[in-house]
Amino acid sequence: MMNPLADIRQYAPRMTISQVMKFCEKKSIGITRAMIQNYVRIGLMPPPADKRFYTHKHLTLMVLIDRLKTVFEIPEIKKALAPFVDEDGLSPEIYEKIWHEAEVFAHSAEIGSNPLVAMTGLAAMKLSVQSQL
Repeated sequence: MMNPLADIRQYAPRMTISQVMKFCEKKSIGITRAMIQNYVRIGLMPPPADKRFYTHKHLTLMVLIDRLKTVFEIPEIKKALAPFVDEDGLSPEIYEKIWHEAEVFAHSAEIGSNPLVAMTGLAAMKLSVQSQL
């Protein structure tokens, strides 16, 4: 599986929705303009900075949502991610954790270069615990 975050930090730190769509297309991320707007509307993702620009944190969150959608419904994803999302996208702690894990996993032959394994696992564990309450 291609790592959609492999070179994300090479992209401009602030991107318009058109640039984000080009990024998603190039990286085979299954998110459309309408989906992004809906995610912002329902509070799954914060609005773009200055009402126009998406950051690396937004992009990382979009990739994470895209991966989680393969297993969970949007309401479940929203509930699981709520503690980790701030007005800039992913909270700094989680954003850095994903990047730390990406570096670790990129060097692991068993897992390959998927930086979202740990975060997806974290979200799945949180959903599991919440469903038992």
